[in-house]
Amino acid sequence: MKSKTAWKNSLVIVLFWVITACNNGRVYESFQDLETLKWVVSDTISFDIDSLDVNSKMSSILAIRYDDKYEYNNLYVRFLLRDSVDKVLMDSLLNIHLFDPKTGKPLGQGFGNRRIRYDTLPGGLIHAKSTFQFIQYMRKDTLAGIESIGLKINEGQ
Repeated sequence: MKSKTAWKNSLVIVLFWVITACNNGRVYESFQDLETLKWVVSDTISFDIDSLDVNSKMSSILAIRYDDKYEYNNLYVRFLLRDSVDKVLMDSLLNIHLFDPKTGKPLGQGFGNRRIRYDTLPGGLIHAKSTFQFIQYMRKDTLAGIESIGLKINEGQ
């Protein structure tokens, strides 16, 4: 009898650990799908963050969901962070590698021809009301193979 009780208690502890470990401190996550699976240079992807409990140890992460129709090994993205009065707090150009330049293997998580690549955004100036904007900055007007753009905000450790 004692071994059954100990086994059940151990199972409860392991399940609790697994459930709490999966959260990773995420306080916000959203994706915007590109309907045509193409990112046009004139399309600005925006995420409006309202009433977020902000602390000094928050990190923001850009997520790019793409497939094998994307024809380059990297993606240049202009990142703008605006406050509640539309003042630009950060303006940065990001170079995100989607494929290994030597082998051509896709980077990020996923399988088959679809992947998702996460990249930490610079700064840490997140306010309770912020707008994150992303603009593709490649030399081509329309980028095939980009399925969606996402934003994650995590609490620091």
